[in-house]
Amino acid sequence: TPSPPGIIIHPTNQPKTMTVWIYHERQEALLCGQHALNNLLQRHAFTPDTLSQIANQLDAMELNFMAQNNEGGVHSKDYLKRIQEGSGNVDEQGNFSVEVLRAALLSRYRLELPNILQKGILDEREITTIDGFICNKSAHWFAIRKINGRYWNLNSTLERPEVISHFQLASEVDKLRGAGYSVFCVVESLPEICTNEAMMDQGLPQYWWKEDDLLKGKTNAMTRADDPWKNVGSGRRLDGKSYNNNGAAASLDVSGMTEDEMLQMAMMASLEQQDPSSASASDSTKSASIDDNTQSYELADEPPEG
Repeated sequence: TPSPPGIIIHPTNQPKTMTVWIYHERQEALLCGQHALNNLLQRHAFTPDTLSQIANQLDAMELNFMAQNNEGGVHSKDYLKRIQEGSGNVDEQGNFSVEVLRAALLSRYRLELPNILQKGILDEREITTIDGFICNKSAHWFAIRKINGRYWNLNSTLERPEVISHFQLASEVDKLRGAGYSVFCVVESLPEICTNEAMMDQGLPQYWWKEDDLLKGKTNAMTRADDPWKNVGSGRRLDGKSYNNNGAAASLDVSGMTEDEMLQMAMMASLEQQDPSSASASDSTKSASIDDNTQSYELADEPPEG
């Protein structure tokens, strides 16, 4: 018999709820545009360098267009004014324009980012069928994303993600627009959410939150940075303690674990200790892979604005 959605059936025929992790980058400098994109995509997809590359490409395209189409070309008042003003897509503080965010989503994920007021968006569908939103006012950007059937406010200024019910979503978006926010959306086809350890490698460890902890309102909600399973290769004792490199037992709090999790921990205790040199090599490989993904790429045509 097929398993119900979100439920994994184990050989014991006891259902176990799927574990979902939520990615929530926190505010750094004035890089909220980068954080909004990464939180929307649920992965560390873009760095300041990659977005700056896109901004520079857009600036070059816009200047080239002005040079060819303005009367006077490179000597026209509009062209010279634009040169004097500098980039129209990124400022010295790292604030990116909506055109940069749109181009980033289009070029790497083939996703469009229209304004929700654009014809064909809300007049053809319910707002609760939209996968995600990016909201902007002045120099601040933040994302709202549907994850595991619930909407989450992933504003990088928040300490942790905050759930938004389906009933609240429409009024929340209306309230944002009333406060002066422009609201853009990705209707569908956002990357899949994180449900396993391998997928968590796509983000930074300190920004992963366990959905179940957030829903229960735990004050000590777990992030991957303090997840007891992240160092499982070092071996576990049956009492929940881990062995360090010197063979000494390190304390591990198991008070919040289920019986299944503690049983799995006991089974992991039989694993051999991971070779630190191989771990370092693995980390270097991952770092190189991330660096490879920050190269420039061809921009697709920009979608119409709302």
